[in-house]
Amino acid sequence: MHWETPQLLLVLWVLPMIGGVLFYARKKRLASAARFAEQAMLGRLLPATNQGRFLLKSMALLLGLGLLVTAAARPRWGVYLEDVESRGVDLFVLLDVSKSMLAEDVAPNRLERSKSDIRDLLTHLTGDRVGLIAFAGAAVVRTPLTTDHGFFQLALDEIDPNSAPRGGSLIGDAIRKALEAMEPRHDRDQVIVLITDGEDHDSFPQEAVRQAAERGVKVICVGLGDTEEGQRIPVRDEAGNLVYMKHDGQEIWSKMDEDLLKEIALATSGAYIPAKTTAYDLGRVYEDHLADLTRGEVLAEKRKRYRERFQIFVFLGLGVLLLEMVIPRYSRRGEG
Repeated sequence: MHWETPQLLLVLWVLPMIGGVLFYARKKRLASAARFAEQAMLGRLLPATNQGRFLLKSMALLLGLGLLVTAAARPRWGVYLEDVESRGVDLFVLLDVSKSMLAEDVAPNRLERSKSDIRDLLTHLTGDRVGLIAFAGAAVVRTPLTTDHGFFQLALDEIDPNSAPRGGSLIGDAIRKALEAMEPRHDRDQVIVLITDGEDHDSFPQEAVRQAAERGVKVICVGLGDTEEGQRIPVRDEAGNLVYMKHDGQEIWSKMDEDLLKEIALATSGAYIPAKTTAYDLGRVYEDHLADLTRGEVLAEKRKRYRERFQIFVFLGLGVLLLEMVIPRYSRRGEG
């Protein structure tokens, strides 16, 4: 037997307390009557009481309540197979893991903030196939398109600046890698969510965007980082001390390049989300720009289900309570 809400069964512990209250109330009622008049007179003034009848009504009340509580916990048994069809879109998340994503103009840093927002996005992707690509100087498929969001979550947790080989930030290569990993489909929409600070090192992203547009793949660009002064990139030296990345003796300041991201979004009929250094809700981005996409069949399978049996306990419980109501509280004169 399986229970949908087994915690409700804890309410059954209240039934002995109700029983105790019933017995205590009857005892007090009889004691009060005994103080009011002699026993011989009480037989004429009050209806005849019967211990057995009281026990029967009390047990019926407690049993009826217990059956209704059991029904509320929704017991299930008996297996059957149900055809389940999942429908969704194909969505690849491209996550920039270059060193510049360690900048702390977004707390705790750009990369960790991105991972947190992707986790929020997952809660909106019911039925959708989702994949993950980490990119820096090269793009690596960390998770192919899958409906197993738990597997995706595990891969996301392991992402760090070492998840893609070589330094740099090649946005064009990441988009091309996503297009290679998504077979062209005409029965559903396909989407790329690009999360980056916008820096690109000659990867010809415009060519990759044209390929995406020709296939009808929308690109949602989320730009992270300060667009004005930028932020230094913290790293650890060989001694483990926190220092800032330098080039030719000068500290590197990473700024978000939003012009490229706007161009990518416009060319693919996608959207540009200027998160910059402020808080944003990637789940809301999904609702605003992706929720109305065309969804095709992703998976059709038979799943084991247990039949609901709470109706049995509802009928029994109500029947027992009805029986308790029709049993007279007092016996007629002459009954034992």
